[in-house]
This record gives sequence, C-alpha cells and structure tokens, in this order.
Amino acid sequence: MPATPDSEFLTNLSFPLPYRVLFLIGLGILAWATNLHGLNSCGVDVAGAMTFRVEMNPPTYHSAFNPLKIVSLYQAAYRLFLSYTSICIFSWVLFRVMTHGDPSLTDKYGYIPVLTAIGIVFLLLCPYDILVRSEREKFTR
Repeated sequence: MPATPDSEFLTNLSFPLPYRVLFLIGLGILAWATNLHGLNSCGVDVAGAMTFRVEMNPPTYHSAFNPLKIVSLYQAAYRLFLSYTSICIFSWVLFRVMTHGDPSLTDKYGYIPVLTAIGIVFLLLCPYDILVRSEREKFTR
C-alpha cells in the first residue's frame, strides 16, 4: 500500500530528516560493536586483523590476540553507542515536546536537531578524555 501524502507529512513531522540521519549513524556504531563482538565470539583474532600491515612483503600481521583487549574494544564501542543514542533520544524527545506535533512549530524549533548534530561533531573531535576517547580516535584516524 503506497504511503499517502498525509502519512509522509506526519512521518516527516514526527521524525524529521536530521534525526533519521542521526539514527542511521547510530545503527552504524551498533553494527560496528556487534561485528567486533560476533567476530570475537567466533574466535577470530580481531586485534591482529585490525593491525594488518600491507607494506610488508609478503603481507603478514602481528597477532596480539588478547581476549581481554578485544572484550574491552567492543565494550567501548557499545558504550559509545549508548552515549550517542542517549544524546540523540534526549534531543528528539525535546524536539517532540517543544513542537507538540504542530507543523508551524517545526521550523521554529528546527535548531534543536542542528545543535544536536553540531554537538555530536564537537564531541567526536574533542581532544579531552570524555565519551570513550580511544574509540573516537580510532574513528577519526
């Protein structure tokens, strides 16, 4: 059944495009954490695979398989996901409370998702040890 223009309008009103983009980014973080967790559960040396050296002839990698290191790696990714998700959900709930589903107020409070996205970029690039710094540094390399 095709979506009617009214249902699309209501969807855009309740879950605007910036929040959909933030939601997809959050799914990507969750997928990364789940991938690390799943590979570790299957016995794959994730740390060794992540430090693969292509400049060596023949290509080899140095295995540093330490189960505790891998567990801390995907736990940090899960913590990053939970922090990111809590920021986005707080922002989205604030946006919904402020607009009350009124189309005329969506433009008035359109700065809320923008400030959320700017805040997330700031947190990503922040040099201080907040919000799982080691995982953020791996992402920005």
